[in-house]
Amino acid sequence: ALESADVKKRLGEFEEKFRGSKVIVGVDRLDYIKGVPQKLLAFEQFLSEHPAFVGKVVLVQVAVPSRGDVEEYKHLISNVNELVGRINGRFGTVEYTPIHFLHKSVNFTELVSLYAVSDVCLITSTRDGMNLVSYEYVASQRNHHGVLVLSEFAGAAQSLNGSIIINSWNIAEVSDAIHQALTMSPEQRETNFKTLAKHVDKYTAAYWGVSFISELKRVSQAADELAQLPKLTPSIVSTQFRATSKQRLVLLDYDGTLSATKSIPEFARPSPQALDVLRKLTEQPNTLVYVFSGRIRAHMDRWFRGIDVGLVAEHGLFFKHPQAAMDQMTTSPTVTPAGDAGSDSEAPEHGPLLHAMHKLDNGWYSLVQHKDPQWREAVLPLFQHYTERTPGSFIEEKEIDITWHYRNTDPEFGQWQANELKVNLERILAHLPLTTVNGNKTVEVRPSRIDKAYALRSIMTNLSDIEFGFIMAVGDGSKYDEHLFAYLASEFSTVPLITSTVGRKCTEAKYYLPDVDSVLTILSDLVDQEKIEL
Repeated sequence: ALESADVKKRLGEFEEKFRGSKVIVGVDRLDYIKGVPQKLLAFEQFLSEHPAFVGKVVLVQVAVPSRGDVEEYKHLISNVNELVGRINGRFGTVEYTPIHFLHKSVNFTELVSLYAVSDVCLITSTRDGMNLVSYEYVASQRNHHGVLVLSEFAGAAQSLNGSIIINSWNIAEVSDAIHQALTMSPEQRETNFKTLAKHVDKYTAAYWGVSFISELKRVSQAADELAQLPKLTPSIVSTQFRATSKQRLVLLDYDGTLSATKSIPEFARPSPQALDVLRKLTEQPNTLVYVFSGRIRAHMDRWFRGIDVGLVAEHGLFFKHPQAAMDQMTTSPTVTPAGDAGSDSEAPEHGPLLHAMHKLDNGWYSLVQHKDPQWREAVLPLFQHYTERTPGSFIEEKEIDITWHYRNTDPEFGQWQANELKVNLERILAHLPLTTVNGNKTVEVRPSRIDKAYALRSIMTNLSDIEFGFIMAVGDGSKYDEHLFAYLASEFSTVPLITSTVGRKCTEAKYYLPDVDSVLTILSDLVDQEKIEL
């Protein structure tokens, strides 16, 4: 469009008309959410604070009529006209008109020419969708490298890095942004524009269309795969469970698998039925059972006291073997001698979280150097900031991990806050061996690369002398469970293996179970079948 004869002709006319002046352009529908009065007030304050620009800068405001028959909009039109008249009367002269106000639609040629001739595009929406004017302006500024001043309330503000972001309700801030834009160096203008143009050129309507169709195909394929995922039945499990005389290994997730997910960690204790089934299962010959959870060691020890079950806490940071497994080990688990893991002073780039296996109290092992991480001082204030501003959320401080729960918050607002928190956490922790994980209504900060699969690898290394004839793993399909399923499929392909997720979803597991009750039914059937066999 910039190369068309009509645009070149009109652009030349505008350049002649505004020669010697800076041009600010605004293109809006005359609507309450577009912030036209705020724009005019900010321009007035700018001319008052910077009288040197009077006579050297003009605002060309295109205001497309909207709902002119509605009484409230008639009042808006009257208010805008009064502001234009007041500002032009205060700062204008016979030769100079500060504001060129066009209360009408303009054709395509006129619009592109206005975009191209301007030095600044000023968008002051108080509430908006994407706001395509910002994209149109960037696309029209190939040679001029104009500055985009964009309201933070426009959707485009989230993606158009290189623009000056303003709060359009803050008149002083908008006035300062106008001055910053008009006095910006050519080098900075060019740098900012390249950033803007890179985004606009890539994310076109065609790109969106292709991405949308690709996503539809992906979802359709995932739905087909989901429909083909078979349901795990008691007969499938019991047949393979009873078919071997070798050791049998049962790996069970806790939250969402053995127990329904609870909002408050203290209320997440297992049901009497779950405890009874686990106790009977661990009493079966040649059977080792491990329970994996994101809960802390203290809760796991208290809940499963008196049951010979292996425990994995904080999604793999800590684990302990059942006594039945310890009795079969020919050697004790290999731990990292004190001092061999290094120190903070020897490895400052890794900080206090060093991957190593350490023996703790009560049969527990830690897969990181067990000490209070210094990163908490940087992370906790941010967690507290979002907790104060998100009603219903709370912080759970574990031995190593820190988790922010938002299950009891407004769903949309909680998700919004969680996404924002994750972005800010990643900035703070970029130089540390930590990762930020979005869980089931949680945001968690934890050591990188250590998860349930990592813990299971350590467990299986300790159990390397034991020959297994059956392995079953059941989880709720979280990120941690998927890693565990993939690890088992890769490393134990020759062993009869059953993996199942709770709930039908895209998964690495071979089967699915509908809910927590069906998990307990499967386990109860194993115990009952063993009694029948005996």
